[in-house]
Amino acid sequence: SYILIKKSLQGFTAIELACLRISISCLCALPLAIKGLPSIPRDKYPTLLMVGIFGSGAPAFLFSLSMTKSGSAVNGILNSLSPLWTLVIGYYLFNVTISGTKVLGVVVGFIGALVLVLGKPGGTFQVDVLYSLLPVLATFCYGMSSNLTKQRLQNQNAIYTTAVAMAGMGLPVLAALFFTDAPAKVMRGEVWVPLLCVATLSIVGTLIAWMLFYRLVQRTDALFAASVTYLIPIVAIAWGMLDGEILSVIQIGGMLLILTGVYFTTRMQASKA
Repeated sequence: SYILIKKSLQGFTAIELACLRISISCLCALPLAIKGLPSIPRDKYPTLLMVGIFGSGAPAFLFSLSMTKSGSAVNGILNSLSPLWTLVIGYYLFNVTISGTKVLGVVVGFIGALVLVLGKPGGTFQVDVLYSLLPVLATFCYGMSSNLTKQRLQNQNAIYTTAVAMAGMGLPVLAALFFTDAPAKVMRGEVWVPLLCVATLSIVGTLIAWMLFYRLVQRTDALFAASVTYLIPIVAIAWGMLDGEILSVIQIGGMLLILTGVYFTTRMQASKA
């Protein structure tokens, strides 16, 4: 998603990008939301709205704004705070029991993500303190969304709940989109490549990804699912290698730390399976 956000910002402002991302996801989810809404109890509607806001709405704006000032390396590291927030929120707000092994796995995985990104050969690490706080807040939102899904939407259809959450949160944003310059830019044909990037980000990186993620949360637990965040820097490095970047020995060590952290965080679920 980082490379897609970067390319999208070449044609749109951060606010325009976030509005477009949410609006496209909302429009794609709308048919499924209409079909699935009757099967969802009405007392779940407030939770679905919160899941939509915490899981997709707020992070879309926060990461877009952050990427205008902070480099992708900073965002890559800070995005790895998601499992930590998931653990803390689950323990303090939802009374989830957390084993020492899982705590160890979360800490080791975060250190691995830090090493992986900072170990880039000749890489620059640009930090804007204020804007770097935005992804921290976004990962807090991810932690809330994951725990809400696990604790309050456990027995609901993951596809329908995601679609309803996306549509309910996205419709107001869709209306707000027309108060930005994004529609005019599209009509003038100025931003076809950035628009394609936003559409891919919206459909694949947001809607489909969240359907799969929430299903994983239901089948395992919120911390297990959030641990996939540690694999994001590895995927980002892989994209960089395809683009001609060089992988350092330090980064290989970071990858091993990440995989070790994921192992400790998830091995109880693996043994149960």
